[in-house]
Amino acid sequence: MKQQIKQEIQDFVKGEVLFSEPLKRHTSFQIGGPAEVLVIPRDIDDLQNLINYLYNHTISYQILGNGTNLLISDQGLSKVVIKMTNLFNWIKFKDTKVKVGSGAKLPVIAKKAAERGLSGLEFAAGLPASVGGAVIMNAGAGNLGSIGDLITQVKVISPTGKLKQYQRRELYFSYRKSNLQEKEEIILEVELELKPADKENVHNKIQELILKRKQTQPLTMPNAGSVFKNPPGDSAGRLIDQAGGKGLRVGGAQVSTKHANFIVNLGSASAQNVLDLICKVKKLVDDYFGVELETEIIYLD
Repeated sequence: MKQQIKQEIQDFVKGEVLFSEPLKRHTSFQIGGPAEVLVIPRDIDDLQNLINYLYNHTISYQILGNGTNLLISDQGLSKVVIKMTNLFNWIKFKDTKVKVGSGAKLPVIAKKAAERGLSGLEFAAGLPASVGGAVIMNAGAGNLGSIGDLITQVKVISPTGKLKQYQRRELYFSYRKSNLQEKEEIILEVELELKPADKENVHNKIQELILKRKQTQPLTMPNAGSVFKNPPGDSAGRLIDQAGGKGLRVGGAQVSTKHANFIVNLGSASAQNVLDLICKVKKLVDDYFGVELETEIIYLD
């Protein structure tokens, strides 16, 4: 990217502009090379101006939320990375509906919903994702529910900087997938429809799910959540465990000994370590069960 472009971005953006920023600081895996330019917009106008500028100069960009479902290349990203979590993290309740900015974190929304006696988001209490990323991937927790089940509308910004709103009937959600993945649009806000419920019951359910996650998942080690999608009627973790994959290691990356569908960063893991380990696990399960695992985490290079 030309120095002049970088200077112009720095001059007109009101928010924060960082150069050669290590992306491992912005992902839960704590892995990833530098972003050539990382921008944290101050407000929607700032974001629109930036998107317009990038479109007019045919410069590619990458949206970054909470960085919880990502593996970023060791070489980093030679594009503009736009981080949303600092700006779009507001939450507004009205009756049984809640409107949230795309940078708001799911556990925070789930907790605030419980305080108001609203049910539906309990499954999300332990998912450390931002709303924008969760909607794109239709994040969920096993058979407990997915965020797509609750969505009534989504506001986005187009690649040319125009605002647009999708109603529920225009959105399609399936297992860890949405039609928003196919669109080059940035999610700004999401409206969810929840159900009235007993506060104590909702709170107890959340505590129960959080406790279960602590007992079964490697939450104290850097990771990117579930690595593989569950095959129909089965569990990726069970297959990897049964095939002998628990504890398998490449460099600083290891299949968690606590939950086989998690890969943890032991402290020095590179993205290549993780990619090589993913290949090893896929081959192990294919050889043992004849099942081809599909990755759930997103690799950016």
